[in-house]
Amino acid sequence: MSEQSALVPDRQPLDVVVDRLSEVLSSEYFCVTVVRGLTRQDVLDRLEIDDQGILPECGLDDAIEHLGFDSWAVRLYAPPEAEWVYLFDVNGQTGVAHMEPVLRRLSRDTEAVSVWSLLNSTTRVTHARAGEILATFSTWLFEPASGSDPDRLNAALRRAGFFLEDEPEGFDDAQAALEAVENEFGLRVEAGAVKGPLPTIIVPSYLG
Repeated sequence: MSEQSALVPDRQPLDVVVDRLSEVLSSEYFCVTVVRGLTRQDVLDRLEIDDQGILPECGLDDAIEHLGFDSWAVRLYAPPEAEWVYLFDVNGQTGVAHMEPVLRRLSRDTEAVSVWSLLNSTTRVTHARAGEILATFSTWLFEPASGSDPDRLNAALRRAGFFLEDEPEGFDDAQAALEAVENEFGLRVEAGAVKGPLPTIIVPSYLG
């Protein structure tokens, strides 16, 4: 693992049980974006959200029911003392937090990684730093990530089983992409917290 990676479990309270993203996000479509070193308020400021001190909270299973399929809604998971803040799209097929203008905003003065898996379609991974998109990868193209600095992402994807001449039997590109970024960047979450109610925001459409 590179020197830039930071293992979240080492920064969590000892009594907290953490899980892998690939174990929590098991649906056929999802979008998760992580940003290093920001507070929840930092995220709100960068997405131009005025929370007025109170944010509605939605669970993983009921968020779409309350907000609708067309909503640009994102659930925020920001555990205390953790290295990363997590943004989970309410409707994973939308990919709001994966949009390049949004990633550029979130990654100012830090870095962000996003994995977006579309239902029965393709999986995309994007790595951004300091407001610049460093690398983008799409399983639809059947080729390594491209961009100004794709080496780190490509190495992580290769370790997860991508770019082999013969794809392993039962290979799941969405889960493998999650495993690639969680191993490379040290991502861990509390499954119960992620599935339960989380502060939820609507990303302004003009940011996309």
